[in-house]
Amino acid sequence: MSETIIGLADYVNVPKTIATVLSSGKCSLTELSTTLGVEDLWWWLEIITVDNYNRMVANKQGD
Repeated sequence: MSETIIGLADYVNVPKTIATVLSSGKCSLTELSTTLGVEDLWWWLEIITVDNYNRMVANKQGD
């Protein structure tokens, strides 16, 4: 039931995991490449996913 938006660009030269975390603004590339590790990347992805899901549920209930 999800709608697809035609014409959106996709990241082609950056792994989707890294692009997702960076585009969320949760951390910077410098942080990912110096102080954070792979486990931190996966934690951020989980946080972003849950936040996005909860936002979608809240928006649907607000309609």
